[in-house]
Amino acid sequence: MQHEGTDTKGRASLAGVTRAALLGLSGGLLLGGLFLLGVGLKTRFSPADCADLSEIECGFAREAALEMSRMQTLSGAALLSLAAAMVVLVRSKVRPASN
Repeated sequence: MQHEGTDTKGRASLAGVTRAALLGLSGGLLLGGLFLLGVGLKTRFSPADCADLSEIECGFAREAALEMSRMQTLSGAALLSLAAAMVVLVRSKVRPASN
């Protein structure tokens, strides 16, 4: 009878691939969050272009840009915090607890 051992090399490579995928995903979330945060802040602090618009249309465009910048800023901050949490989660699983 042959002893069937566990495939530790296969598990280690699968764990490495999973870790790499999670770190790649968190990197993408980090870049997306930085982009959204930057665009939201730029839109919030730059005035809307009101050339060839009436006063009412310009006010509406400014309000719409302000609301859109708020949403972009909040979404960017949420993506950044999600990416940071994912990195902390993945990094904590890698290091064994020292006794």
